[in-house]
Amino acid sequence: MSKIYKIHKWLSIVSVIFFLMFCITGLVLMFRTELNAWAQGGTHHSTLSMAMSQQEMSIFDHADEGALLVKEKYPSKDILNISPAMGTSHLLRYRIIDSSATVAPPARMGMGGDYALYNPEAKALITTHHETPAHPWVRGVLHTLHQLHTRLDLGKTGIYIVTILSFLCGLSIISGIFLYGPFRKSFAKSTVLSKHMKLSTLHREFAMVATVWGFILCITGVWIGGFFIANDSYNADVLHTAKQELSAGQSDILQPSEAISRIMKAYPDRQIISIDYPSKFNEHHYTFYLGAKNDDDPAMFLGQPVYANLYTDSNKDMYSTKTIPWYFTGMTTMINLHIHNHNTMVLRILWAIWDIVLIIGIVTGIMMTIKKKFVKSNAMESKIPTEIKHVWRTPICCSILVLLGFIVPLWSNAITNTIAAICLTIPLIVFFVSLVKGFNY
Repeated sequence: MSKIYKIHKWLSIVSVIFFLMFCITGLVLMFRTELNAWAQGGTHHSTLSMAMSQQEMSIFDHADEGALLVKEKYPSKDILNISPAMGTSHLLRYRIIDSSATVAPPARMGMGGDYALYNPEAKALITTHHETPAHPWVRGVLHTLHQLHTRLDLGKTGIYIVTILSFLCGLSIISGIFLYGPFRKSFAKSTVLSKHMKLSTLHREFAMVATVWGFILCITGVWIGGFFIANDSYNADVLHTAKQELSAGQSDILQPSEAISRIMKAYPDRQIISIDYPSKFNEHHYTFYLGAKNDDDPAMFLGQPVYANLYTDSNKDMYSTKTIPWYFTGMTTMINLHIHNHNTMVLRILWAIWDIVLIIGIVTGIMMTIKKKFVKSNAMESKIPTEIKHVWRTPICCSILVLLGFIVPLWSNAITNTIAAICLTIPLIVFFVSLVKGFNY
């Protein structure tokens, strides 16, 4: 047990502060859609889904008319990208930049930079990045929190660090199970004899009930970090090959509908996610991001990049790409477990409660460490015999329910979301009842 304690202690020292930061930033980011809507002075009533439906695919049919309006309204700007606006099923997002600009802002597919949104139903541009929001500071805060949560605001190096820290946090949770698990005789609440032991019990109660919750977030965080590292390597490899294969010329700029028609003829088994226009920032090549044709969520892996030189004479068209690596298959589930399985407000509120439970478990652990370091305690655990025969029953049942609460919403509909909400609520009720009883001894 002493070895486990030392392992747990050092793992906790290394990871606990970062884990706390991940929990706090994640808590805020869960409601970023509502916060962004509030910042704009409006409200958001629909649930956010990253999935791109067939309706979203069809809105590319309106890309020409949207591009025409963008050029009319912003004659001094160039279009860099066209993609569906995330969180909607009927808007096209045009990323734009000053024609005289020499440096493009950091962006990925349709994300980042200045933009205009086009509504094909209203046949109008409905908003732009330049519109003054009611609360302009919100966007900056959310951006900073997202950078801290995903990469410690350290760029690509931060992704490596976050991946390692997520792994260490997972190990800390596992070692904590063996150290403070209910199989210890001190698990009985009747053994609490001092304020220090009260704190220890509080930490154990909060940390134990959130064990599966925290471990899943950690291990999926490792998986997500690993995916982005692998995906960056894959994209760099595709770009390197494209520079060699397409170095002979520059692409003409075609009407969006014509460019889309060409790429669909070349790759009929794919669906389009996003289009980068030829520009001085990408060596004057088209970049199409493609997803699997029957994939309900083709944007999950950010797409297979296909670089192309397209010409007025289609016989001269050239394409360059590489197949997405086989080991990307299956990563969708792990990413969804971390990000895309709480799409309703009820589930987001439950996630927030679980996150707070985990935060309290972390904070009480920090307080215990400080007390042990600087405050001497004469408290001793009671030797009262404890019945531990069935002590694992409740934690195991609650853990199974939490696991179901994570998994069931992957098939998101009204029934599965309701089942998930029930699965996540029951352990919370059991936990709070247990907590109240424990501190009434």
